[in-house]
Amino acid sequence: MNFLPEERNDEVKEKSGFDFKIILIGLLIFLVAMGASYFMLKSLIAPFMPEEEKKGTKELTANLVSAGEFTTNINDPAGNRFVKVEVYIEVEDKKKVEEINKFMPVIKDTILSILSSKTATDLDVRYREKLKAEIKDRLNQKLGEEIILNVYFTSFIMQ
Repeated sequence: MNFLPEERNDEVKEKSGFDFKIILIGLLIFLVAMGASYFMLKSLIAPFMPEEEKKGTKELTANLVSAGEFTTNINDPAGNRFVKVEVYIEVEDKKKVEEINKFMPVIKDTILSILSSKTATDLDVRYREKLKAEIKDRLNQKLGEEIILNVYFTSFIMQ
């Protein structure tokens, strides 16, 4: 009669060890299945995801040309406000820098005309990007091609 209880203890010990192995194997299979399904879904969905726009992250070309410092009265009814701005122009390559320098009087006149036609509200910080875009577009229009990539203000004082 002593053999029966001992055999039952052995069986119980084997069962508890066997359950732990099943849990570990199940957990391992679950983790592998989750990883595989992540990579599979990622590769299946990738063609439908929009690509990141590279327009917002333009790289500088290091071809900056100083257009100079401009001091002019602004379009103010009282006529006693002025703006002082230092402008730099970014161009595509070094060959275009020489072309820009040839047309510098036209560029300066265009920038001066744009600045003097603006009101104090138009020159507000909130509208600076719009002002830069307008200067860029008008200069490219005058030059006859898309030479100018960007316009930068290194100082901007309005009084």
